[in-house]
Amino acid sequence: MENLVLKNATFFDSIQGKMVPGKDITIEGTKITNISNSDSTDLNDTNKEIDLSEKFIFPGFIDCHVHLESSSEVDWAKELMRKKQGAEYYVAYNNSLRHLRTGFTTLRDCGGADWGSPLKHSINNGTLVGPNLYVAQKPISQWGNQEFFGPRYLAKFVEEGRVLAGKNGVIEAVRDRKTKGSDFIKTMTSGGVLHGQESQLERTLWKSEELEEMVTEAHRLGMKVASHAHSTNGIQHAVDAGVDSVEHGSIVSEDSLEEMKTKGIFLVPTQTSKFNDKPELMKQLPPEIQQKTNLVDNAMIEHHKVAVQKNVKIACGTDAGVPGNPHGTSHLEIISYVKDLGMNEIRALQSATSIASELIGNKLIGSIKEGNLADLVILEKNPLNNISVLSDMSNYHAVVKSGMIVVKKGRLFLN
Repeated sequence: MENLVLKNATFFDSIQGKMVPGKDITIEGTKITNISNSDSTDLNDTNKEIDLSEKFIFPGFIDCHVHLESSSEVDWAKELMRKKQGAEYYVAYNNSLRHLRTGFTTLRDCGGADWGSPLKHSINNGTLVGPNLYVAQKPISQWGNQEFFGPRYLAKFVEEGRVLAGKNGVIEAVRDRKTKGSDFIKTMTSGGVLHGQESQLERTLWKSEELEEMVTEAHRLGMKVASHAHSTNGIQHAVDAGVDSVEHGSIVSEDSLEEMKTKGIFLVPTQTSKFNDKPELMKQLPPEIQQKTNLVDNAMIEHHKVAVQKNVKIACGTDAGVPGNPHGTSHLEIISYVKDLGMNEIRALQSATSIASELIGNKLIGSIKEGNLADLVILEKNPLNNISVLSDMSNYHAVVKSGMIVVKKGRLFLN
């Protein structure tokens, strides 16, 4: 089997936050085995060389919050009713490839049906080519919560994700997710923006002892806990319980941010889920959702700016798949961190590489070093000089996933 040698490479050291020029990167199988000066690489007949002079190599990007079974339609309920059972497997896989085309080689799916584990394993064992998947599968939500919306057939998903009240019910729910192949736990400590009429942002959905038990049991089983939380009290509730990440964190207080920094809790901002720059889509939303959307969209930029200033750990996550937020556009999240939140380009790119890998808990992704998975994005232009080049698809020279070139000039090659 021939090795792949990327000659004359300039790559982004996401740990140190700098570009490293003049290197040859040798890939054997799925991993990077050697990084050496370009004039010292021992070449032989088993090496396939690719000259990457004047190209820029980045670790494969990571999106820590996607919903692969959803297709970003505003009228998602109508879309759901047009699908047959089992269709979510194919929808999810197709959406994962949209991300792969734009250099996102790892995705963390934050709450879906039970397709997650079998699709993940199909990719891991080589049956399918696709991004690394980390899946929560069904979120843990308590019976009687405000997110139980719509007629019975639309509420089925929420009902299947419910647990009985109390500590024992929560423990059983965590173990159930572990048994079914979930990598981490997803829960909610506030209402949702795009959810039903009864969903209130300021209402927290767990008693403290229940949420604390969930975190304790998940950590005992080696699982992290991600909490959907928009409101100030919902965020603080999650932080007090010691969750690993606050998803959205729209109206986060400075006290919560200070505690998140102390405890090492990550913020996953999902800036691209905003509707304030999509007026044509906003008009299609029900009145109560428009009201909540205006509140959250106006608040989240200002609150997340403070999170950046306080150096809270921020991991890239988009909420891709929710209405108005299509898969394959996760690069816009990285751009928004620079343009809207005041991050510098280095930190924004770290949010989608080394910092995101830290949240997920896999040291073999998110950075370019010997022994790591060969998940790489090869760009024509350097986004450290201008972050906006990430939105130019002609800038994507190639994507390498587990040592295999799977995208060339935006086209998938999955053989």
